[in-house]
Amino acid sequence: MASVLAPAWGVKEMTDPDKAQEIREYMQSVAGSNFTLSSGETVTVIKGDVKEKNGEAILIFRYQIVK
Repeated sequence: MASVLAPAWGVKEMTDPDKAQEIREYMQSVAGSNFTLSSGETVTVIKGDVKEKNGEAILIFRYQIVK
């Protein structure tokens, strides 16, 4: 039986513009890492970045549920 990959999910969250570079570096460092959520599901962080525009910063990242 062939396994089917779960779809990737995306998240957008406003963040502190003063912390944008620190958050960007952290998200890049955890790309490919697995985390267990409080729900018990395990997810893999696919990628993440902070977009800055007009004095605002938005954290955007994608993850995939793996189990």
